[in-house]
Amino acid sequence: MSEASNNPLRWLALVVLDRAELPQFEDVTQAIGEYFADAPVMTAAGSTENLLTCSIGEYTAAATLVDRPIPWSQLEGPCATAWYWPDAAEVLRENEAHLLVTLIDEGGKAIEKSTALTQWVTGLVASSPSLGVFWGPGRLVHPTHAFIEQAVQLSPTDLPLFLWVDFRIERLDNGHSRLYTTGLTALGYTELEVPEFAGEPQQLLEFAYNIAHYQICQTKVINDGDTIGLTEEVQVTARHEPSMFDEKIEVIKLEFEGAVS
Repeated sequence: MSEASNNPLRWLALVVLDRAELPQFEDVTQAIGEYFADAPVMTAAGSTENLLTCSIGEYTAAATLVDRPIPWSQLEGPCATAWYWPDAAEVLRENEAHLLVTLIDEGGKAIEKSTALTQWVTGLVASSPSLGVFWGPGRLVHPTHAFIEQAVQLSPTDLPLFLWVDFRIERLDNGHSRLYTTGLTALGYTELEVPEFAGEPQQLLEFAYNIAHYQICQTKVINDGDTIGLTEEVQVTARHEPSMFDEKIEVIKLEFEGAVS
């Protein structure tokens, strides 16, 4: 398990709006109560014309209305790589305003903080003219309906990792694929990389997701040299090595063995 990241986007999200409108705290809490039966008690801590602050269980959260568009330079990259949302750029480019959503890092477990921020964002998007969500820790964009659909399935044994972590797949010149993650560090775990995979990209995505979910939900530390059985035919060996993008960063590189197609 890695040390916590100093990433300034760690507990931050942006709710993209088609008009400048700050939702009412009562509407946000009502939505959260409807979507999450086990949501922690939320108490308003104060509000102004452009700011909501509250406590979510033991955490402090805020939503600030910013009456101007998100700079396109901040959204362009995440939109371009959002393979699961082909029209992301078209939808988000013309945004008129946004909510700057934060959870103050006061210690505690990263999964609990991700859960609290997810519930807070869900209540905000459900009660505002939302076009989508930018999830800071993973640098991901999500359409409003998909964010809510995945968030409401959240449980200790079924984490919405596709909301929190970017599982980026890229094609190589030889027709194979590579994968790397962004967002696991914020959860307290080491990022995953697969330098080359000969099978189908969807299969690679499923393998990487299952490994990430397993180590988080089972609190399993993946050590250098560990072998993980994915199917009867496919095993993967984990290596703690420098990232293929930055040799100063250590990642878990996954080497696949066995039949993949």
